[in-house]
Amino acid sequence: MKQIPDFIYEKKNQITMVIFVPLFILAFFIAYQPFNFDYINTSFFTRMGASPSLAKNITLVCIIFIGLAVIAISRVLMGVYAKRRPFTYRSYIIWVVCEILSMVLIYAIIQYTSFDPSGNFTDTFRRMLVKTILVLLIPYVMSYVYFIWQDKVRELRAIRLKLEEDENALKKAYIQIFDEHDEMRLSIRRENLVLIESADNYVNVWYLNNDRIKKVLVRNTLTRIESQLGNTNVRRCHRSYIVNLEHIKVLSREKEGIFIEMGIDGVPEIPISKRYSQSISDWIINS
Repeated sequence: MKQIPDFIYEKKNQITMVIFVPLFILAFFIAYQPFNFDYINTSFFTRMGASPSLAKNITLVCIIFIGLAVIAISRVLMGVYAKRRPFTYRSYIIWVVCEILSMVLIYAIIQYTSFDPSGNFTDTFRRMLVKTILVLLIPYVMSYVYFIWQDKVRELRAIRLKLEEDENALKKAYIQIFDEHDEMRLSIRRENLVLIESADNYVNVWYLNNDRIKKVLVRNTLTRIESQLGNTNVRRCHRSYIVNLEHIKVLSREKEGIFIEMGIDGVPEIPISKRYSQSISDWIINS
């Protein structure tokens, strides 16, 4: 048979249920006094000198504490059992039924032996069973609805976190090239972008497609493109060029200065100006 979700009997939820159910029952009885609460015989406490009102309240507190004890013990044992053998829906329902029957049995024994020894135990048990189930139905259902809601919230958070991680990974994997109106014109895998070349009010984006160099003209300035690529390894090396440093194969010093060789067919040597030489050198040393 299918197992129930682990969150139903995880420790935090068990503690929540042990605290919530008795408190709910207490508040429920105080506010509404449901199911003809006056039927409970309080003569035991009145014989000890308590007023009828006080006796009734003491009886109510005893009922709440008995319920708290039964639920607490049951949930501790449930946690121990769950470590050895996961609960199925059937076994969990049986456990909860036994939990409620244990509570009812204790109530019935106390009511019969202490308050109403002349009555019929079967009738006492039956009355206790009906009323206990009716009282417990609301907090039990509310608890399980809350647990399911909490689990769905966790799932949504996990999904949202995964989407954010995927989005960040996508942003790291791709480089977006925007035009002068900040509209995205190209989205290129980081390793496929080779260089970006200034062409007056335009830039030429050089990239690899099936191992062949392609070029796309985008209306924007190299300075604005550079600011958009600040956190990448695509860096300015000259007033006319931005290069993907990961494609650098050789740095050669010639009479005219230092040049970058990409080792890609169709890509010329790219000059490095003095203004940017230190930045390029630092990246090469630290990479």
